[in-house]
Amino acid sequence: MGMLIDGVWDDTADRSMISGTYRREQSAIPTSIDRETLEQIGTQQNRFFLIASASCPWSHAAVIALTLTDLAGMVGIQWAGGPRKEGYGLLPGGPLPRRSEFQHVHQFYTATMSDYTGRSTVPVLWDAADNKILSNSSADIILAFDAISPRIALRPQSLADEIDALTQHIFDGLSNAVYRAGKSQRQDEYDEAVDLVFSTLDGLEARLNAQTFLFGDDLTLADIRLFATLVRFDTVYATHFRCTRRRLVDYPNLWRFTRRIFQLPGVRQTVDFQEIRYGYYVNDGDHNPHGIVGQQPDIDWDDRTGIAE
Repeated sequence: MGMLIDGVWDDTADRSMISGTYRREQSAIPTSIDRETLEQIGTQQNRFFLIASASCPWSHAAVIALTLTDLAGMVGIQWAGGPRKEGYGLLPGGPLPRRSEFQHVHQFYTATMSDYTGRSTVPVLWDAADNKILSNSSADIILAFDAISPRIALRPQSLADEIDALTQHIFDGLSNAVYRAGKSQRQDEYDEAVDLVFSTLDGLEARLNAQTFLFGDDLTLADIRLFATLVRFDTVYATHFRCTRRRLVDYPNLWRFTRRIFQLPGVRQTVDFQEIRYGYYVNDGDHNPHGIVGQQPDIDWDDRTGIAE
C-alpha cells in the first residue's frame, strides 16, 4: 500500500494490517476547521480545493456534500486516481493552481507537515493560499460545507447527536466493515466482518421500511455517508470484497433509498462506476495480482419503482 515515513514515501510500508486484520489508521493532521476559515471558504473563490478520488467512498461523500450545499462554484475539485504509484496520483488537468508542483497526493501532506508519517488519504481540503491541508477527514469536510451552505442543512442541530451516532454505526458496521472483510487475511476475521456487514444492512433495511431517508423526509449527512457505500456495494463490495451473502438489490428498502439519492439533481454526475471498479480491482494486488477488472453489474439505476414523483 505504501505510506510516508518522516516525510519520505515508502512503497513497502503498511501499518493497516495487524495479525491478518485490517485496521484503519488515525491521521496525525488536525482535521477540524475553525470559524474564520469557514467564512473564507464561503467567500474566497479559487483558494480552496477538494482533492478527491471518484473510486473512494469517503471522497465521494464529500463531493456529494459539496454539490448539494451549492458550494461547487467556490471550492474546485482536483481529481486523483489511476494506478497507485506512490499512493494516489493526480489526474491530468484540474483547477489547482501551481498544478505542476504536485503529482501525488502525498506531496500535499509533506507540504503541510514536512516530517509527516502516515497514509496519504483522500479527500483532502487544500488551502492553496497558505499551501496546507485544512482537513483530511471526510466527516469534518462535510460539516464545513454544511456549516456555510446557503441551501441545505445536512446536520440540523435538533438531530445532531442522533445523526452523529447513526453515522458512526454505519461506519463501524458497514463502511469500514466491508474493508475488514475484503482485506482480511484470516477466515475468522472475514466471517466476523461479513456478519457485521449484513446485520447492519438488515437493521438499516428495517429502519427504512416506512420512511424516505434515515431520519424521515429530509436528507441528512448520515444518508450521504450511507449512499457512498451502498452505491459501490454490488459493483465491488459484493464481488471483490467477498460480501457475497446478499446484494444491494436484494434489499427493497435500501435499493429504493440508494436509487432515490442517485436520481437527485447533480448526484448521478458524481458516480463513476468505471473509476470505482478500476480503483478497487487494479489497485489491490494482493487479492487481484493479474489486475483483472470485473464487469459492471447490469443494474437499472433509473428505475423509479417505489419513488414518488
